[in-house]
Amino acid sequence: MEHYRDDRTIKYEYVMEPWEIREFCLAALWEQIRCRKGVWLRLLLILVAELFLVPEAAALIAVMVVVMFIVSGIYQYVITARVLEGRPWCIWIEGDKFKAERGDSSEVSCRNIQFIRITRHLLMLGYLQSVKRPAWFIVPLRVFGNENEREAFLNRIRHPQAEGAENADEAESTSDSSTAAGRNPGQAAPQEYMGFSYILDGERWVRFQKGAADILNSASLGKPGRLYGMMVWGLLVAVVMTVCVYFAAGTFNVLLLGFCISMTVWMVLRLYCRNPEKALRKQLKSPEIAQKVCGFWQVTLTQEGIAVGMPMDMKSFYPWKSLAWLVEKEEAFYIFHQDKRHYIMIAKECFVSWAQVDAFHQICADKGIEKRAPGKAVYVPVWLTWVIFGLIMAVSLIIFILHLFLFT
Repeated sequence: MEHYRDDRTIKYEYVMEPWEIREFCLAALWEQIRCRKGVWLRLLLILVAELFLVPEAAALIAVMVVVMFIVSGIYQYVITARVLEGRPWCIWIEGDKFKAERGDSSEVSCRNIQFIRITRHLLMLGYLQSVKRPAWFIVPLRVFGNENEREAFLNRIRHPQAEGAENADEAESTSDSSTAAGRNPGQAAPQEYMGFSYILDGERWVRFQKGAADILNSASLGKPGRLYGMMVWGLLVAVVMTVCVYFAAGTFNVLLLGFCISMTVWMVLRLYCRNPEKALRKQLKSPEIAQKVCGFWQVTLTQEGIAVGMPMDMKSFYPWKSLAWLVEKEEAFYIFHQDKRHYIMIAKECFVSWAQVDAFHQICADKGIEKRAPGKAVYVPVWLTWVIFGLIMAVSLIIFILHLFLFT
C-alpha cells in the first residue's frame, strides 16, 4: 500500500486484504437489501397470507428467505474474492474525473458517483449500473494518512472542479489518448488499429443488452453462469428445508416437503429463468440510467487493448489479455471479458465494408480472442411463473380446508 504524487495528482495504490473483501461483500449485500423495499413488502404480504392459511408453510418460507440470503452472500463472496484477491488497485482524481486501474481501467465523472458509504475499514464509492444496483469502487481507509486526507479526497468527489483554464485543453487531450487507456501522460500513444462510433437510443440499447444476455444465458461461452446459481441455490435451499421439516414435524411430512420443493422451484424460475427484456425496459424508466446508456458510444481498438467511451463522460479500457470471446449477433459484435460479466458492444452499422469486418476478425484472432457462434437462450414466460405460484397457493388452501374438516 502506498500513495504518491504525479504532478499535482495523488495516486493511491493498494491490494485488498481478504478480510476487507469480506467486509465489502457484507456491506454490498446490505445495500442491495436497502434498495429493494418493494420486494420485502410483497414478501411480507405472502407471509401474512400463508400465516392465515398454513402457519407451518409461512415459517418455512421465512426460513427459505434467510437461507437464500446466506447462500447468495456466500456465492457472491466467492465470485468477488476470485476477482479482487491479490489484484493491485490504483485510484486517483484528475480534474473532475475519478479514475481507477485494476488490470482494466475505468474513468467516471465525479458527478456520477451517487453513493458514498464509509464502513469500519472501507470507503465505498458507487454509481448506478442499473436500477437499484450500484457498481462500487472500493478504497481501504488505511490508504489515507489521516481523516483530514480522507475528507479532502471526498470533498473533491462531492465538489468536483475541472483543472484550471490554462490546463483545460491539455487535460482533455490526455484524457482521451493516455489516461483513459491506463497510461501516464507523456507516455507514447499505442498504435490504433480501428475505431467505431455509434448512437444508441433506448430501444436499441434494450436490444443490444438483450443480445448480450442471450449469449450469457445460452451455451455460447460454456455453461451459463445462471446454471451454477440455480444448482447451488436450489440444492442448498431444498436440503435446509428438508431438515427443517424433519425437526419441526418429527418425521418427513410429505405435504410440507412438497410445498418447500415447489416454492424452491418457483423462486429459482423467477430469479434465473426470466426473459431479461422486461427488466431492461424498466431500467430505462429511470432518468439516471437512460442518461448513462443512451447517447454517443465510441470503441477504439489499439495495440494495447480496447478503449470504450460511453455517455455521461464515462470511459473504460480493457487490455487484450483480459478479453476472451467474440460473438456476432444480428445487430452487433460482442467481445466478452474473461469474467463473463463485462463485454464490449460494437454496432455492425459501423463497418463500411466486408473487408473491414474481415480485418476486425483478424485483429481479434491475432490477440487471442476466440470466435464463438451465438447459442439460443431459453426463458420461462412470466405468466407461467405466476400460474405455478397460483397452483401452489391453491393446493395449500385446499389442504388447509381439508385439514379443518378432517381433524376438527
